[in-house]
Amino acid sequence: MTTPLLQLRHVTKTFGSLVANDNVDLDVLPGRVHALVGENGAGKTTLMSMINGTGVPDSGTIIVDGNEVSITTPQQAASLGIGMVFQHFKLVGSLTVAANVFLGREITKNGQLDTAAMETQVSRLAERFGLEVDPTEITSELSVGELQRVEVLKALSHETRLLVLDEPTAVLTPSETDDMFVVIRELARSGVAVIFISHKLDEVLAVADVVTVIRDGRVIDTVPALGLTKER
Repeated sequence: MTTPLLQLRHVTKTFGSLVANDNVDLDVLPGRVHALVGENGAGKTTLMSMINGTGVPDSGTIIVDGNEVSITTPQQAASLGIGMVFQHFKLVGSLTVAANVFLGREITKNGQLDTAAMETQVSRLAERFGLEVDPTEITSELSVGELQRVEVLKALSHETRLLVLDEPTAVLTPSETDDMFVVIRELARSGVAVIFISHKLDEVLAVADVVTVIRDGRVIDTVPALGLTKER
């Protein structure tokens, strides 16, 4: 049996009297697309923020590779192989694609920025995962679909084994959405675990292997996507 890459056990998070996540259990396997579905405000993004290090549980346990971990910063999450692409992009428009991907951890040579090395690495990553981007392009000149590809590349540039996508199709056209699904499936095929947060059930059924439904901060059920209907 495949060992889960990520396990959440009894994870609870409150904001004052609001219980955002209530005693949540979740297992995420490598090489699978695991959809997290629920209405806006159900607690999906709050739950993922605790995996990404931008939030910390009030109680409960996060387990990565069978070991209990404390994730208090995105840098810690990255060191564990966890990346997240947020609904609202966090790119610097005046910089190139390569500069954005390596922002804050630039490659240098003899004390100078090694632009060529960063561009080469971005090209390799892009080719490996089927993400078509030009590393030399200025980010402000890209389409929304291209911007999202840059965000995904940025998240994948840390040797990422678990990628969280928060409503990744919210700003995409139907054809860009199809392209994103190809990328998501390619990631899963390469062994990356993908958590796909969405409330668009058609898309979930089109791309997911496993579906977890969250309502009012609680996990209602986790079921295989195969044979699942929107009504179910």
